[in-house]
Amino acid sequence: MIQPEPEEKKRVSLLDKLPKLGRASQLMLLVGIFLIVFIPLWVINQQQPAKQVELRHELSLLEIILQTPTTKKETLEAEIKQVEARTEAAKAVFPSPDQSPEIINNLLELAESNGISVTETKVSTSKEPITVNENEIEYPVMTFNIKLQGQVPMFQNFILALDDNFPTCEVNDVKFVIAAEEGEEDTASLKIDVFCYEGSE
Repeated sequence: MIQPEPEEKKRVSLLDKLPKLGRASQLMLLVGIFLIVFIPLWVINQQQPAKQVELRHELSLLEIILQTPTTKKETLEAEIKQVEARTEAAKAVFPSPDQSPEIINNLLELAESNGISVTETKVSTSKEPITVNENEIEYPVMTFNIKLQGQVPMFQNFILALDDNFPTCEVNDVKFVIAAEEGEEDTASLKIDVFCYEGSE
């Protein structure tokens, strides 16, 4: 029995698959599809260099940040302890405004060790502005007006010793009176300003 030969499949081109339009319309349709696909790709491609520059800049900033050494917690704690230690040392050097009796006793002992005597003392407390790092801060100041009796060289030794015993003091209004008659002692008067610690009031 003779069987019919299978029909050969016809090759269909893309143009044949398009709706039954004229050749010019089909061509326009293909150009339109091409433009719809090509234009977005072209726009994206045009934006790439600027985007790459921006991303490179961000990457360089991140590299700088990552290369910067981080401060460890232990380092910060050590610095805080150093500041606290310095503050405590300042408190130890600067007396408190309520320590005036103790300071007077120290002045009496210092005078006695230099062979002179304190004949009169007056104490007053005030606040004076002091410039610290371009900032004006008011600190309490104890002012001791004292009169001494003895000899002028001993007065000078006493004044020089004040710096060692009272590091925050300032000596003002020093007056020496040399005895006019033999057998009398020289006298001196001076004002000692002792700067105190602000937080110790």
